[in-house]
Amino acid sequence: MKIIIYTQNSCLYCQDAKDEFRKRGWEYTEYNLSDDENKAALLERLPNAKTVPQIWIDDKHIGGYDELMIHLKYV
Repeated sequence: MKIIIYTQNSCLYCQDAKDEFRKRGWEYTEYNLSDDENKAALLERLPNAKTVPQIWIDDKHIGGYDELMIHLKYV
């Protein structure tokens, strides 16, 4: 499974999403938006992104934390 999560410093929902992945033993790649290159990459993938986290699982855009929790009910 390939998980990508775009995050920001001091984002509680970002931390909660990462905690959920760790609890399940799932590895993920994190891109923090404090790095301008990561911010540009997110906006290239999702031009209308306004919030974090933004999560992809196996190249499928899941959305934010709430959408992740809904998605995980069906995994």
